[in-house]
Amino acid sequence: NKPTFLLGNIDADARYVTVEVQHGGTKEVLTATKDATGNWSVTPTGTWADGDYTLTVRVEDEAGNEKHSASLTVTVDTQITIDAIELVNDNGIPGDNMTNDAHPQFRVTVPGDVNEVSLSIDGGVTWVKATQSATPGVWNYTWPGTVPDGDYTLNVKATDNAGNTVTETLHFTIDTTLSTPVIVLDSADDTGIQGDNMTNRTQPTFNLQHIDDDAVRVTVSVEHGGVTTTFDATKGVGGWTFTPPTSWGAGDYTLSVSVEDKAGNTSHSASLTVTVDTQIAINNIELVNDSGIPDDNLTNNVRPQFQVKVPTDVNEVRLSIDGGKTWFNATQSATPGVWDYTWLADVGEGKHTLTVEATDKAGNQTTQ
Repeated sequence: NKPTFLLGNIDADARYVTVEVQHGGTKEVLTATKDATGNWSVTPTGTWADGDYTLTVRVEDEAGNEKHSASLTVTVDTQITIDAIELVNDNGIPGDNMTNDAHPQFRVTVPGDVNEVSLSIDGGVTWVKATQSATPGVWNYTWPGTVPDGDYTLNVKATDNAGNTVTETLHFTIDTTLSTPVIVLDSADDTGIQGDNMTNRTQPTFNLQHIDDDAVRVTVSVEHGGVTTTFDATKGVGGWTFTPPTSWGAGDYTLSVSVEDKAGNTSHSASLTVTVDTQIAINNIELVNDSGIPDDNLTNNVRPQFQVKVPTDVNEVRLSIDGGKTWFNATQSATPGVWDYTWLADVGEGKHTLTVEATDKAGNQTTQ
């Protein structure tokens, strides 16, 4: 901002050499100096602000002759900025500078007089040059090679026509991986046989496993009766869970989990089918060795034999004739839903009350 100008073609008999400077509507006259070798130059007495300056040389010799040069306009430019650095393929949450693209793309916005923009992601060891777009002041660069997952600092260096240089940074993250989630029925709600995914709970809780810490959205899709509904999962102290907001009716429900992380990666679980079963019944109890009058439940056999008919999802039938103090397990016959038991020890004469208890796979239980 205090440039020196060399003045050429000045005759040896020149007596006065001045330079007129015009800037912003004002005029200033500078006196040139001659060095020991006879060369003329002029330097402003103070610093110049940024802008255009028009200079004209006036020479007067010993004889009074006067001559003026053609004008010269110079531009003083001491300022440069990088207005914006943008990760173009920022996925997931807008503006978080995270991407799931291993080829990050950047857009740099600078003043129109910038003539070079360079980028580095290795601390300035290697620089690559951005390309100026059709829009003045906008430069683009996409990394051609695969950039591994991790956190990076992008250095951007811009140089303008005046030789000013500035460097700015942008921190960004590449994340291309996301774990595959798993959905399981909570063991407390897996009533009946553990692991059979049958429950008698109408609002069972499901645990969602392998959910990465950077997950920003976790949803559960539930298909039942040909209709699919999607719900947001809940993150608690123990992790992610899902509980239906309303009670489910009996039937099969197929669930799957979808996860999206901050970088925009998505992952989907395998489906899980659970059965809600809240009903159980004992259809019939028969004294098989009923003797005498049919169906009078009288027998002359001291080892009574019973047959119990229940739904086919019943997996346990027990019998008691002492008010539930002692229970005996019936045996499932070759016919689904038919269970048999014959008392192994002699039963004393008299009236007896048979109690039958049935339990199904969902954990439902009934007594008759």
